[in-house]
Parts: sequence; structure tokens; C-alpha cells
Amino acid sequence: MKTYPEANARTWRWWLLAALIAVAALLLRVLTIRQSLPYVDHPDEPNPINYVIDMLRTGDPNQHFFQKPSLFVYLLLGALSVHYRLGLAAGTYGDLSQMTVTTYVVTTLPGFFIVSRWVSASIGALTALAAFSLGNRGWGRGAGLMGALLVALLPYHLKFSQWATTDVTASFLACLSLGAAILAADTNRWRAFIVAGAFAGLAASAKYNAGIVAGGIVVAALLGVGSRESGVGGPQPATNDQFVVGGQLMRLTAAGIAASIGFVAGTPYALLSFGEVGGGVVRQWGNYNGANGQYRGAWNVGGYAEFFLFEGLSPLLCIAVLAGLILLARRRPRALAVWLGFAVPSLLIHLSRPTHFMQNMLPLLVACALPVGVAVVEAGRVAARRGPLLGAGAVAVVAGALLLPAAATSLTYVGRQAGGDTRVQLIDWIAANVPPGTRIAAELKPVPGPTEQRWTDVPIMATHDLAWYRAQGYAYLVLSSKRWNQLTPPPAYDKLLDAGITAEFGSDNRNDMLGSRLLVITTGLSPADVPRPAPGDLRFGGARLLGVAIGDPSADGAPPMLVQGAPIRPGGVLGLRTFWQVEQPFADDLYIFVHLVDANGGVPAQRDAPPWQGRFPTSSWRTGTMVVDANDVYLPPGLAPGEYRVVVGLFDPSSYARPPVTFDGEPVPLGEYEVATITVVP
Repeated sequence: MKTYPEANARTWRWWLLAALIAVAALLLRVLTIRQSLPYVDHPDEPNPINYVIDMLRTGDPNQHFFQKPSLFVYLLLGALSVHYRLGLAAGTYGDLSQMTVTTYVVTTLPGFFIVSRWVSASIGALTALAAFSLGNRGWGRGAGLMGALLVALLPYHLKFSQWATTDVTASFLACLSLGAAILAADTNRWRAFIVAGAFAGLAASAKYNAGIVAGGIVVAALLGVGSRESGVGGPQPATNDQFVVGGQLMRLTAAGIAASIGFVAGTPYALLSFGEVGGGVVRQWGNYNGANGQYRGAWNVGGYAEFFLFEGLSPLLCIAVLAGLILLARRRPRALAVWLGFAVPSLLIHLSRPTHFMQNMLPLLVACALPVGVAVVEAGRVAARRGPLLGAGAVAVVAGALLLPAAATSLTYVGRQAGGDTRVQLIDWIAANVPPGTRIAAELKPVPGPTEQRWTDVPIMATHDLAWYRAQGYAYLVLSSKRWNQLTPPPAYDKLLDAGITAEFGSDNRNDMLGSRLLVITTGLSPADVPRPAPGDLRFGGARLLGVAIGDPSADGAPPMLVQGAPIRPGGVLGLRTFWQVEQPFADDLYIFVHLVDANGGVPAQRDAPPWQGRFPTSSWRTGTMVVDANDVYLPPGLAPGEYRVVVGLFDPSSYARPPVTFDGEPVPLGEYEVATITVVP
């Protein structure tokens, strides 16, 4: 059995070039790896990080939910364990069981995501080296170098390398297995079969369906049947078919054992808790019968063609793949057979499902590095017949035609990321331009935390007009194109846009921005908008209490909006908004108290809390601004129906001293004031 002349010709210079490509690939992936944080846009990204958080909290290394296997989770566990311990030592993190932790939509642990994305990006860069090895094994060093460049620049691979998901890790391991399988087909060596099997098992332990790469190993074993070489002891008689078949079965068995060991090494609970892992596999298979996915419908060949032509690769790259496969068929049929042993089952199995998640094609996209590299190198070889310079020029032209569009798309994507996510730009703008305690309503999920959220998420802002938002105490509105499902506001928003746009993030061109198009509107909130104004000049220390708004904060199903005039019942919530005009700065951090006082002077319900639940203490209030605080009081279920006085005041939580209160210049006894009377109904 003969191998292709260049297949084993490796020099440190070629590997150094491949390593430089991998370094460039890493830089391309990590320069903007923060992306939209704290916003998390990929739905699969929080899952592995959540598993690691639970492991760090409980000390239990079992992830328990196995829709995805656990190799990638354990890689993250190693990296995040170090990151978390360093954060504990530096005071960045506390006890995870005591912290406010969320990772979906908006994360409170952006550092965990950055470290996890670094793991994925590093493996993505290593995939360029794996592609070089694959091309070198299947054709030669030049093809390998072209393949490494393709993986480094491919936009689809770049995108997934910046997310903490299993796909890039599975693609890397599948590529290594495919290269070892080609070596096994060429040499029939036991070691090559075992290495190919081990990498296939690890690939399946990163993502179950990546284990399809084992099809290439089966083909490699079949190619050895009828061969005049057994791989052990030199050539064998061609008539000893039984010996050859038995030898190939033994090699395939060894590869299968190695694959099993590789899978269990990455997902040990396949043995320790087979029921959980088996159930996870079944549920994951069931997900391919659902309503999600990029394409739907079994045997959606058109969808897959569209993906490879316009998203995964490009029309020119697809032509190069086909040309490379034809060249492999003529000069490297064994390498082609192994490649098809992976590619054909992968396509058929995924095509047969009703739901199609196209990131499952990422291992096949990486495998396409081999035929693309072959096509580029052979274009140069053919041209070189007319002269060496012409051959080098042909390589440069063909490689440029194939790779420069991919490079341009990737650089444009990274440039868009470098420009910043519109949601992060909004957060920075609010911090710089909106005074503390000024209330905002937004068509956007807020960043959660232990204090009150900076803005209120409103599903559809156009439901109400500006006057309604002013009565709720909102000074700013943020409109989001994600809620409109288009880049320009629909006509229903005209009544809000009449106020003018105060700030804008993004544009009406999707390719110019990362995130949604966001429009900021100033409502024109003033003291005249307070629903229940104070009957005179009511001052608490350095602030005037302009008045209050009272209602049910949940009656319309969209808390914490107030529905004024709604009945107040035992077991419900008294919604209260206090409107403060800051006249002088506060030196101390005072709490706001709200007492519900019955006819006998008793206080059956009360609330004592810092403004904005501690986000904006009184020491942060700015002179000349209006602060609107939510002071909702939870009413006990056994509260007797009847009339109650609502009394408000400020106090120092350390000494319980109250600042002086005046009404029209006259002192108010007890440092408190009755702002309303309510009736509790049965």
C-alpha cells in the first residue's frame, strides 16, 4: 500500500506557518469576544455555564441534564474553577449560593462567559492546526496550509468560536479523528485506528452527533480488506482473505474500544448514571422533531444547499469543494473514501430529521478544508507547467478568490462587534446622562441584580401614550426594534415619537450594528404630572415631596405599572410611587418608610427600605432632579377591610432619627406626613 508522497513530509517550517495562522485565528476571535455582554444572545450558551455554576455550588460533578454530553462542560469547569477562585481572592465574587445569578438573556456573571468563550476561541484556533494536519495527511503541506487559512477565516466558524457552545470543540476533535482515519486507510496501522477511534469518542463526548465521524474509520477498515498488506509483518498473500478480514475486524474493534474509552473519559456518567445520560440522548433526539431550528421539514435539500452556498461557505468555495473531491477521486481515492465515510452519513442523518440546526454542519465545514486545499494547490500545479512564477501566481489568485471574501466578511463582522452592541451603548449613555433615581421604561430586558433594576421592561411601549407614562413617573422611554420586528417604528409608535428622539443607537441598516435599533424618548415629566400632588410645599430634609401615585401594581398584568382606581384587597399590594424634587444634597443615606395606619393608630402593614432598593441611596440624589421611587407595601391576608391612612417619611437606619419635615414652612410633628387615605375592600 502506497501513501501520497507528501503525506508524511512535515517540516518545522510548515508547522510554524500553520501555528502562525492559528495565532492569527485566535486574535481574530478574541479581540471582540465580549460581544454583547451582559446580554447573551445565543440560546445554547448559558447551559454549559449553568452546569458549571451548579457544580461549583454543590461540589457534584454530575451535570444531570445530558441533552449535550459533558466533555465541554468539564473543560469549562477547569477554567472557571480557577477564574472563580481568583475572583473570590480579589473580592470580585462572593459565595455563589448567596449571589444573584442569572445567565439567560442577561447575565450577572459576564466574567464567566468571557472565560468560557476564551476556551471555545482557543479550541477554534487549534482547529486551524487540525485542518493543516488533515490537509497534509490527505494531500500535502500546501493543501494543509490552505485548509488552515480557510478555517481561520471562515465566518461561520469564527462566529461559533466566540460562543461558549459545544460545536467548535466537537468540530476540532472530529477533524483530528478524520485525519487519523485517513492515515489508517493509508497505512493500516493499529495505532492510527486507535487514535482515530479515541478522537471520534471524544468528539461524540463533546456533541453526540459529532461521533458520526466514526464512519470514516469504518471505511478505512473496509479499504484494508483484500489488501496485500496487513500492516503487521509486511505483505501477506492475496489469497489469505480470512486473515485480512480478521485483521481488519480486530482493528475496527480496537478503534471501537478506543472510541468508547474516549466517550466515557469525557462523559463518565454514561457509566455512572446511564439512565440520566440515555434519557438525555433520547430528549436531544426528540428536539429534532420540534418547531425550532433554522430549517424545517425532513429532506430539506434546498435548505441545506442554501446554507452551504450562502452561510456556511460560498458559491466559489462550494465549487472548490467539488473540484477538490474530483481530484481526490483521481489521485487519492482512499482519502476521498474516508472523507465521504464521514460526510455522507452526516448529511443523510441530519437531512432525515424534521428540524435542522445548521451548527451541526460545522464539523463538515471544517472537513471541507481538505478538498478546498486540494483545489487551490492543484490549480497552482497545473499552472506551474508553464513556469514556476505562473504556478505561484495561480495559487495566489485562486486562494484570493476563495478566501478574501471570507476574510472580508469575517473582518466586517468583527468590526461591527468592535463598534459595540447598541444595548451596551444604551447602558453607558444612561450612566452618563440620566440622573440617579430618574425612572425609565424600555422595550428591553434589564440587567438583574440585588437592587431595583435600572429600567422597567415594557412588552409593547405603544400600548400607552406619553401622558400615561408621565403619570407612572417615567422620564425616559426606550423603544426597541426587536419588539417591532422591523427596523423602523410602526405607525402605532407615532404618538410617542412626536416628542422627538433624544438619543439613537443603531440604524435602519441591520449590517451596520450589533444588537437592536434603540430610540430614546424624553417624556417631559414635570411636577404637573404627579397624579396626587401634595397640597402645599412639603419638605423632608433636602427634598420636596411633590406627591404620590397610588394603585394596584399588578392589575394590568404588567408590574410594576400602577393601575389607579383598582380595588385594594387583603393579601394584595398597595402600589405607591413617591415623587421627590431634590433641593439640596443629602449627606447621609436615608430610608423611606411607608406606614399603613388604621383607625386605632395601629400599623398593620409597613415598608422600610432604601430608595430603589439601594441602587440610588439619598446621598446619590442630585440637586435639581426629580427622583421617583417605588414604595409598594405588601398587605397581609388577614388585613381587615376599611379605611387606612398612608403615612410617609424618611429615617436614618443606623440611628432611626428622622430629618425635619415642614409643610409650607411650618414644622410637621413626628417627621412624617399623611399622603393619602385608602379603602381596603373584602
